[in-house]
Amino acid sequence: MVANERGQLLLVGGIAVAIVVFSTILFAHSLAVTDGITTTGSADTIERTADREASVERDLGQLAAQARVDGLDGFEERYEYALRNYTRTHNRVVASSGGTYLNATLNESASLGTEVNQTQTPAEKFKKPSGGGGNKWLLVNESTRIAVFNLTYVKLNGGGNPTTIVIENTTDRWTMTLDGTPSGPHKEIFVNGVSRCSGSANIDVDLLAGTCEISGTTKTYPTFTDKLGGGYNITIKHGSQSHVTYLFAADGDFSDIDSDHKSSYPVVPAVDTTYDTSSASYNRTVLVEVNDG
Repeated sequence: MVANERGQLLLVGGIAVAIVVFSTILFAHSLAVTDGITTTGSADTIERTADREASVERDLGQLAAQARVDGLDGFEERYEYALRNYTRTHNRVVASSGGTYLNATLNESASLGTEVNQTQTPAEKFKKPSGGGGNKWLLVNESTRIAVFNLTYVKLNGGGNPTTIVIENTTDRWTMTLDGTPSGPHKEIFVNGVSRCSGSANIDVDLLAGTCEISGTTKTYPTFTDKLGGGYNITIKHGSQSHVTYLFAADGDFSDIDSDHKSSYPVVPAVDTTYDTSSASYNRTVLVEVNDG
């Protein structure tokens, strides 16, 4: 009787150790929103499964980056399509080897990120989306991941202080100024006080890539990510002095923007994943790191 009880205790203890090891490996690989674990496998089996999981999550990030290449519009549909194809291919490969079966689907409600835009033409003043903020308004606070920040500088609107985009963290700042000649169509963009792009045509600017294009000619400049680490606070000063269109998507605090002028966008996609083997099964919702570079 004593030997039998001792054996049961060892068995339960072994499973408990396996679950602890399993959980530790999971959290070491990525940030999980939720976790659900059911397993009767050994620690070695679980570790092999978790190693496979780490590889899958790297693939999920690459798939998201590829789906985002074509822009923000339709990203969710492209990513869901890529996840279905990836899952199908993955399971076809493991079917003959007794490996880990996978199911992965985009969880939009658990994803992180917000989109703010002014894309309709004709271009409007670079003011707060709800109106106001002609002198100064806050786009986002404490953003650590920015998926896109594009704008088209269309028109200089009179004299006075030019529009300036100020991006700063707790120790330093980076600026882009939309300047030019108020009495004519000439426009000029300064980055940290240095002229980078000028001319009379519209200027297309990609703040993440560090490019400005005018009349088919592209110039480059140091980006804010080259100079600053996150989190980023982004303020628009004297926005009424310029007419622009823009598209911005990031994580962070958008509480200064009214709810009807912003929308959810998966800058950091959340993916529901389920892994199944003969001896282990678990599901979790993970935040996928997307390498947009």
